[in-house]
Parts: sequence; C-alpha cells; structure tokens
Amino acid sequence: MRSALLGLLFVLTGCANSTGTERPDAGDGEPDAPPDAPVCDEVCAGVYVAPAGDDAAAGTKLAPVASIAKAIELAAVAAPPRLVVVRAGTYAEQLVMVAGVSVRGGFDDTWQPNATATTEIVAASPVVSFLDITKPTKLSNVTVRSLAAEGAGASSMAISLRGSAMVELGDVEVIAGPGGRGLDGGGGSPGANAGNGGMGNPGCENSTFPCDSCRRPDSAERGSSICGATGGFGGQPGYGGAGGFPGEAGRGGGLGGAGATGESRNGSPGDPGGGGFQGAQGVAGLRYGSFNGLVYLVSSGTNGGNGGNGGGGGGGGGGGGTSGCNSYGSSGGGGGGGGCAGTAGGGGQGGGGAFGIVALNSQFVVRSSKVRGGQGGDGGTGGVGGTGGAGGVGGAGGVRGGGQDDAGFGARGGDGGRGGDGGHGGGGGGGPSAAIVCLGTTTVTIPQTTLTPGAGGNGGGGPIPGAAGLTVPAIDCSFF
Repeated sequence: MRSALLGLLFVLTGCANSTGTERPDAGDGEPDAPPDAPVCDEVCAGVYVAPAGDDAAAGTKLAPVASIAKAIELAAVAAPPRLVVVRAGTYAEQLVMVAGVSVRGGFDDTWQPNATATTEIVAASPVVSFLDITKPTKLSNVTVRSLAAEGAGASSMAISLRGSAMVELGDVEVIAGPGGRGLDGGGGSPGANAGNGGMGNPGCENSTFPCDSCRRPDSAERGSSICGATGGFGGQPGYGGAGGFPGEAGRGGGLGGAGATGESRNGSPGDPGGGGFQGAQGVAGLRYGSFNGLVYLVSSGTNGGNGGNGGGGGGGGGGGGTSGCNSYGSSGGGGGGGGCAGTAGGGGQGGGGAFGIVALNSQFVVRSSKVRGGQGGDGGTGGVGGTGGAGGVGGAGGVRGGGQDDAGFGARGGDGGRGGDGGHGGGGGGGPSAAIVCLGTTTVTIPQTTLTPGAGGNGGGGPIPGAAGLTVPAIDCSFF
C-alpha cells in the first residue's frame, strides 16, 4: 500500500517528465518509490510558478506559487537547489537570483515546454540581478523587459551582473526601457540697471551789495548701483580766483575729472567706467558619461560663469571761480553708476541611458538570445545667461548762475559701464543606448545571439547644445 501511494504522488507532482530508472532515496534507509518507478528530472522536481498561483502554496504542479521570487526562495533551501519552472504569463517583479537556482520559463498550461508560451518579467530597473553568483546559475526561455526609467536623468537596464561567474542566459529576449530626460538648466538673472549721475549745480556770486550772496554749490550726486559700482561725485567748484576740485573716481571704474586749473576755467570730464567682463561659457555634455558601480552617471552640461559688474563713471571736475563778485564756479556732474552683472545659465542635465545588460567584474554567457538597448533619454536644455545691466549716464556739468558772465563751468560726469553678460550653460548630453555594457574585468560569450542598440537621446538644446547619445551594440566588451 505505501509503494502504491508514493507512485500516485509522483504522478500528481509531475513525474511523468521523469527520466532514468533508479530509485530516489530520501536518506531514511528505505526507497521512496518502488524499484521500477522512474526518477524525476529537474523539471519534475522543480518549484512551479503560475500567474494564478498562491505564494502560500507548496509550489507543486497542482499548487504553484504566484511569484518567481517566492519560487526562488523555496528552491534555494533544497539540497541540491531545485529548478524554478515558470508558466507563460507576465510577472511584474524584480528578481535577485540565488547561486545555483536556475529559472526556466516558457511552459504552457499543461506544464509542457511550448515555443508559443511566453514568460515575461517586467519591472523597474534592474529587473533581474545576479549579485556575487559563483555557482552555475541559468535564466532561460523568458523575456526580460525593463520599464521606462523613473526620474529625471535616470537610466533603465533590464539585467545587471556584479562579481558573478558561471552565469548563463539562454533563449532569452532582453529589452531595455527608455532612459529619463534630463532636467533643463535654469536661466541666468539679468543684471540691474544703474542710476544716472546728477547734474552739476550752478555757480553763484558770494559777495556784498550789489552782488549776490550764496554758499559753495554742492557736489553733484553720483549714480547709484545696487551691486556697489556707484559713480563718483562731481567735483566742487573753486571760489574767487581759485580753480575747481576734481571729481571723485567711480567704484571699480573711471577716474574723476580734474578740477579747473585756475580762475574762470572749466573742469575736465570724468572718465567712463569700463564694461564688466562676460561670464565664461559652459561646456556641453558628452555622448557618454561614466559608471559608478552599476549606476550610470549622466554627462551633464556645465554651468556658465557670472558676468562682471560694470565700473562707475568718474565725477566731472568742478569749474574755477572768478574774483569778480567773488563767484563760485559750477560743480561737475556726477558719474553714472556701473551696471550689474548678469548671472550664469545652468547646465542641462544629461539624459539617462538605456541598457539591456550591464555587467561589472563578471563572466557570463548569452546563448541563442536577443538583447536590445532602449531609447536614450534626451539631455536637458542649457540655460541662457542673464544680460548685464545698463550703466548709468553721467550727469551734465553745472552752468553759470544768475548774473555770472565769467565763472568756470563744471565738467560732465563719465558714463557708467555696462554689466557683463552671464555665460550660457551647456546642454546635457543625450543618454546612450547599448545592448550590453561591460565594466571592470567583465568578459562575455554570445553564441547565436544578436545585439541591437536603441537610439541615443538627443543632446540638450540651448546656445551650447549637448551631444547626441552614444548608440552602439556593446560598450567596452571583450567577446570570447
């Protein structure tokens, strides 16, 4: 009776797939099946997965589990590890493979291998990972498809390997999803315009009757600048037979004009402030970035540089006085303020890559398979640098006051310099696309396998466009 029950159990759990005639032995001192019962092959002895299964089930043909991850967990505790047998359907899960546990898809509803039965694993990147595998481990008869990358500049990869050997991918189709678009660089801010210099104050008589009486005319106001590049005050005038005073120099800019050299002579104009320097231009992103471990680092454009502030104009020199009625000359005009610098445009972020397989320090085989890269993400647009602010206009020199006919004139103040433009940011490089990327000491063998890249992403736009993403079947791979 015990032998008959055990024979029935083999039928119910799928031992019709068995090969060979030796008796299995559980190690309890007596056979688990009659002498003539066939032995299960790896499929018959496997852990079964079906879309309608239940992860609380035992993982048999009649009670399959629902997820491949659960089946790998059950298969790994067996000695030796068992095969994971996967029915056709779509499985939305990320898998981390376990050393010695192989996964085989493509089984139909009767648990028979069927060329038309497609087992597809679809998830976020990476869908399937082989990490530190050092025992023979195989993934076969499945389609592995990564979803579109989530996040700006993020990459998509279907399968990753790290520090692994004796890994085989057989009769698989690997399809990478699209990489993420890079963020645009921010535009620079325009520089503030500067204030104009004040007009010089008129001269006046300062004597006794019948002449008028006044105090020395004030200096003309300097032009304002919120970035500190103010113009110079106009020079005060001379009194009586004395010459005028020089104008003040502008901040970071022009020298003040000389005052009148003697009685009734005019002052000299203030020098203009120089224009601010233009900010350095950013550098465009490249067609391929780099990897840090298994993480792709995008090739972003760099930021531009800030411009320089314009210089303030120098104040005009004051006019000379006159001894007639002891007059004051007029004061010089104030220098215009320097325009403020425009700020830099930001660099555009590089687009994310789209890779079928990325392997680091690994040795593996891809047999009778198709591996495709996805669409690389577009690079972000480089930001436009801000324009520099306009410099202020120098104030006119003062004129003669009422009743004066021979006092010296104050000179015009110098104009303030224009602020320098901010540099433009470089556009981000387009994301690369490749079927396989080999990093470190990786080697790979690809018998009867085709590698097809997708399209690289467009380079980011803007004044300094980024490069289009690299499009190649493989990057840095040695094939054996």
